[in-house]
Amino acid sequence: MFGKGKVRMKKHKGRYQNPNSKNINRKYMSYEDVPLKEYRDNDPIPKNLTRKFLKIFLILFLSVMLVIALMNIDNLTPDNISHWFQYDFLGKTEGNGYPIDFSGTTVNTQNFDLIDGVPVYCSDTSITVLNSNAGEYQSGQHSFANPLMSTNAGYAIIYNSEATGFKIISRDKTIYAGSADDKIFSADISPNGTYAILTQGDDYLSKLTVYRKDHLEKYTYAFADYYVNRVSLNKEGTRAVLSGVSAKNGGLTSVIYILDFGQNKFFQRHTYNDSYIYDVKYLDNGNVIAAGEKYGYYIDVENDKESKFSYDSKTLTSYTLSRSYGMLLSLSNSPDGRNCDIMMINADGNKNVEISTGMQVLSLDYRNERIVSLFSSSATIYDLNGKVISNIDSSVDARKVRFSSDRTVYVLGKSRIFKYDFNK
Repeated sequence: MFGKGKVRMKKHKGRYQNPNSKNINRKYMSYEDVPLKEYRDNDPIPKNLTRKFLKIFLILFLSVMLVIALMNIDNLTPDNISHWFQYDFLGKTEGNGYPIDFSGTTVNTQNFDLIDGVPVYCSDTSITVLNSNAGEYQSGQHSFANPLMSTNAGYAIIYNSEATGFKIISRDKTIYAGSADDKIFSADISPNGTYAILTQGDDYLSKLTVYRKDHLEKYTYAFADYYVNRVSLNKEGTRAVLSGVSAKNGGLTSVIYILDFGQNKFFQRHTYNDSYIYDVKYLDNGNVIAAGEKYGYYIDVENDKESKFSYDSKTLTSYTLSRSYGMLLSLSNSPDGRNCDIMMINADGNKNVEISTGMQVLSLDYRNERIVSLFSSSATIYDLNGKVISNIDSSVDARKVRFSSDRTVYVLGKSRIFKYDFNK
């Protein structure tokens, strides 16, 4: 007999079990009897809950990837995807860090720049693109006696000045090698692959030939009145700005042409007396800038308006023309090129920066409201008010500087390339 409230235990496989228990396979009377390592809940996650979680995660993941793809639609080319897989995902060309000796004997300052944010240079013997750790994306020999280079986004065009050969490269390969019909004065390339070759003409002083990305001829224009020697394409590859000179009435006359490839006649022409124009650039916003001997120029193309910025009798020692931000000028207060002031004419045609450095400026660059000025053995980062953000001790043979990010600059030296990081 058992008392009230007692439960009769039945023996099951050698163990006593509660007959009211639904689990007749329990080995222990209480979880207190279970060893710690076995004390856990074995109930599985419901399958329908797992499927719902995976479905939601997949939808969110695909949505994020779609947004990223739409924001970078112009960059999602087979070449860029292949480059990312080989160099970023697989870690190809890791490199041993900067500084690094460049191949060849000399590198002209015009032949050092950035392509997709990494250094590219053309020496007297080779064309090389480096990664952020000084590894080589590519390096190849050339046979140009006087190479000059122009870069734009992910392309660079290198041409043999006063000869006929040229090459087009991307970050990791040579895209095309060709030859012009006449001696090349200048060349440029747009972000969509359209490129222009400015040459000596047979019956004209200069001739512009524009090619599509597939290297088929798109447009030609001949110049009979001016010796045109500089060219820059707009972002879309539909227009070009060119500069040149002519001797008229015993004086020097400079000219800026703006050509639209849908028109046979020039779109605009601007002439300037007694002032030589060194270089021109088509801005990404559709306007034009030019660096001259005595003035800086800005042209509002759509409204056909021009602005002229005087150097106030100072000597131009260095300049940088950028498609994105405008123009930086180094103006010396003394004949020897020292004691320089920095002037900036932005992409809207406003003179919004004037900084006194007290030193000789060798090179300038701009990024996100920061200006870097390269001196003989140092570089200084300024904000737009002239306040010093950071100082960098650079090589004593430094010649050119370029921003690659808000906190990183690359410097071309006499025989090496340097990389400097600053924290602020």
